[in-house]
Amino acid sequence: MNMLCFATSNKDKVDEAQEILGVPIEVVNLDIDEIQSLDLKKVVKHKAEEAYRKVKKPVFVDDVSFEIKAWNGFPGPFIKFIRQAGNNSFDLLLRMLSGEKDKTVRVTAGIGYHDGKKVYVVEGSIIGKIVPARGSNAWGFDPYVVPQGYTQTFGEMDENLKNKISHRARALRKFKTLLNSQKS
Repeated sequence: MNMLCFATSNKDKVDEAQEILGVPIEVVNLDIDEIQSLDLKKVVKHKAEEAYRKVKKPVFVDDVSFEIKAWNGFPGPFIKFIRQAGNNSFDLLLRMLSGEKDKTVRVTAGIGYHDGKKVYVVEGSIIGKIVPARGSNAWGFDPYVVPQGYTQTFGEMDENLKNKISHRARALRKFKTLLNSQKS
């Protein structure tokens, strides 16, 4: 497989993608006009179309949805705005959740791939619980999520385990299957 073009400014996402996909990745840091929607597939598809329009070659993008059960799925794809609120933004989210008994979250990674003709969207999800931050092997909300069936947060996990079970790992494996099917 040739080098893949990934439109992102997040080095951690690139590292995970290279590890899971097993191919070299060309990173393109773009300003992409993102639509605002609670529909992750719609957001990812639009990002892939915008990225392709700018780079004019096959490219993939990634986005995430953080759906809190007690809040009927909110904030979903708007989680990025909570992250942009500052260093203690997830601690603020925890304080906002303090009155909720159910701290279940569905975390979904969406990957959009534009091959020059068509846009493909794949997703991978996990169910977990939101907890106070634990772990130093982390970025984003990794220290705050304990995946179902585990006792450690993603931030406490060994990178190899995280790259087997995370939402992004699941989406990337589906993406890899898609890419392999296109070679046939």
